[in-house]
Parts: sequence; structure tokens; C-alpha cells
Amino acid sequence: MVMKLCSESFTMECDPKNSHKHNLQKELVCIEYPGQVRNPDRMMASLGGALELSTAITTEKRRLELRFRPDSIYSKPAFGDRHQTTGLVLKLKIRRKRSQPNEVQVRSIEIAGRVNFQYRFESMCDFQLLPAMRSTTTGVVECMYDSFVPSGVITNPAECGTDPVPYFLPPISFSRFDTSQLNIFKAKDVVADLMAPGDKERARRTKHGIYQGFTLLEPLPQEPNPLAPQTMKAKNVPQGTIDLVRNKFQERPVWTKTALKCALQLSEDDIRYVLPSVALYFVNGPWRGTWVRFGYDPRQFFDARYYQLLDFRIRTTGAMHDKVKVKRSQNPIKPCMRFANPSSNIRDSEKLSISRSIAPKTDYIFTADTLPQMRIIFYQYCDVQVPQIQQMLEKIPTPLTGAVCNEKTGWLPARFDEQCRNILTDIVLANFRKKREGGGGTDTNTSASEFEETEGDETERTFDEEEDESDDSDAEKILPFD
Repeated sequence: MVMKLCSESFTMECDPKNSHKHNLQKELVCIEYPGQVRNPDRMMASLGGALELSTAITTEKRRLELRFRPDSIYSKPAFGDRHQTTGLVLKLKIRRKRSQPNEVQVRSIEIAGRVNFQYRFESMCDFQLLPAMRSTTTGVVECMYDSFVPSGVITNPAECGTDPVPYFLPPISFSRFDTSQLNIFKAKDVVADLMAPGDKERARRTKHGIYQGFTLLEPLPQEPNPLAPQTMKAKNVPQGTIDLVRNKFQERPVWTKTALKCALQLSEDDIRYVLPSVALYFVNGPWRGTWVRFGYDPRQFFDARYYQLLDFRIRTTGAMHDKVKVKRSQNPIKPCMRFANPSSNIRDSEKLSISRSIAPKTDYIFTADTLPQMRIIFYQYCDVQVPQIQQMLEKIPTPLTGAVCNEKTGWLPARFDEQCRNILTDIVLANFRKKREGGGGTDTNTSASEFEETEGDETERTFDEEEDESDDSDAEKILPFD
């Protein structure tokens, strides 16, 4: 604990003979208690006692709770955050004259230990709602805590809850944040509502990519946006990375971002500014979610059927669906102030490198031994390494001269994707059975046809378009299927 002493200035002499008295190996914790401590026992009770204090200190990112009314379960705590520091705890022996109590003479100084971190209560305390109500008979405000919270052991459950008690249902927390916010609220601009949709300002596309909607007649752009190479140069993208991406697009004209990152062993930050300079992005149609090299038109080449996108979804019925995790939680985030929450405005390079790391091979290639890591994953047909599906692709008859692809199915026949999903589902189900049998489980007689399709709100491996982003935003948006 911290206790500030007002005394005369003094100097600490370094005497080798007294070095054995100093204890620099002992680690202590400093707590700046927001009050004047007169009773140490009550102070410890407000911090939850020795057990709660030790739990908070030994748990990473755990905040220290201080309750000004520790005996009340409705007391909202004030939280203390851990801060790194460097300090020493000194043990002083002083001499004070009775005739002159303000004069202090330091007799000896010893180092009791070192302090590596301290807790400071710098945040605001949540709103407090006291269990007090005005009596209807006397008109006096009375504390109803004993009526709300039972004390002791209930011996007769039949009599419990028979007495009329007023409702007292405070929320878990009144405020979502315990720090002051810099949001400035102002009246809505009426002029912006009267403007036409085309006249309103929109966010600038910092990567300056070309996001193309699929049509059968409109020609595709042959050159990138002139600002895309300038942005790539401004971001100091290595020339070696640029050459790797361009060479890959020469070998294969259509890629998804996930497949490209895995094939080149590059991260998100390595190629995010290169792609708009070498390819355009299809936002819908048979090649939705893919980057197509400038100068290549998949609508004119029958071999482009191998580059079309197949969305494969783990089906809901059966144990297979429960064994695959979701990518994001759809539940709303509940405010929990007990643990420290780093500021979302600070960009941590280490965390970004983890979240944008190199994609694993199973994220874009499907083989006979694949166990999907997500409930919905998008594959290109050329990356589905299943002999039966590849034979089906080869047996598709070549269209007549002058024929055009379909706006929804591309160069593939109708319901071709459904047949492929059934084949992949059988393979995944068989792989789960093998894994379960290897772990000592029992097999079931469930077939792939008995599984149902997933609902539309399932979490999925999202497309990698970068439309309408800010400079530091990496959010991805799911586009509707055609």
C-alpha cells in the first residue's frame, strides 16, 4: 500500500556495511488506494479480502475491484488498472521531538523491496442504485436490503417469499464504459437528407480497386485505376512481392485472396495493395469473390469454369455441424469491466500480424482427407482435388461457337454445384467418422442426404473484397448470392 509522508528532505548514503539490510529481491505490489486509510481491515474488505486481492494480482489483465459498500451485493465496484512502474519500498526509522513534532530526523533507511507494477484507480465508478424506498405508510425512506437479500439458512422454504416485497431489479451495469468518452452529439443535418443519393459524400476508396458487377455484355476494364499503382508505391510495397503476385496471375488468371496468400506464403499486408494494380474484383456472378487478371475475360473462355466459386456449407443435422466452429460470434458483446480491455484505437502490430497471418492450405484446397475448419468455406473448382468432381468438370460438353455463359451458373450446367456439395458432404462425413472411430467413438448410419442446409445467418468464410474501406480498415463484407 502507499502512504505518503511529509518530512524534511534527506539523502540516503550508500554504505557497503549496511547492504545486507536491503532486500532488493522481494517483489511488492503498489496500490494507490483512493482514500485515506484509517482502518486497514476495512480497507482490505473493500478490496475483497486477501483471497480476491491475490486472485486479481496473479491473473493477467484482471482489474482490481474496490467496493465502497462491501457488505452489499448491489454495490458497483470501482476498477483499478495495472500499470508498469519501477520503484522501491523504503523502511524509515525517524526521530521526532515532543517539543517540536514537525521536525523529523531520519535515523536509518532500509530497502524493503522493489515494485514492478502498481494499481491506480483512474476510471469512473458506475452509477449506484441503493435498495432504499419510501414507505407508503410513514413516508420515510427506509433501507429494504434485509427484505431483498435473505440472511442465514432458510429452514422453512414454504414461508420464503410469502411477504410482499417491492420490486428492486437493478441492471448488471448502468454504463458500458468506465472512462470518459470524446463523442460530441449534435443535431442531425437536415440538408443531407434532402440531397439526392448521388450527391451525398461517400468514403474514398483508399486502395482504388475496380469492383466489377457481373454482366454478359459490358466489357471488362483492361487497365487498373491509375491511382492504384500510386497507392502501392506510397505504401512502399517491396518489388519482390509485386513480381510474385504478377507471376502467379500469369500462371493462373483467377484467384481468391485466400488462395493467393497461401500459394505465395504471404500475409494480408503483403498483397492488399498489390491486387488492385494487377486484377479486378467480381462482386457477384459465377466468379464472385475472385480477383481476375486485367486482360482476361472468363466469359469468353470455356476453361474458366475451373475458376468458378463453389460455396460449401457444413449441414446442420448430425454431429458433423457441431464439431466445426464458427468464425465469429453472432451474440452481442456483454460489457465486462472486470478484465482490462485494450483500446481498439491503438493498432498493435503484433496482434495484426497474428490476425492477418498466412492462410493454411485447408482454407482453399479440398482433398479427400479434408476436415473443414469453418462451417462455410468458398472453393474454386480447380482447388477441389476430388477425382469425381474433376471428371465431372471434364465431361461437360464444349459449347457451340458463339455461345455465352449463363449469368448465374457460368459455364456449368444447372444444379452442378448441388451435386458437388453432396459429394463433398459425403467425404467430410466419412472423415469425421474415421476421426471418431480413431478416438474410440461409435459410428452412425447417417447419410449425406439426411443433412439439411444451413441457415442464412450462419457464420461463413467471407469474401475478400475491400470495397469502401478507410485507410486502416480491414473489414470484409458478405455479398448476396445470385
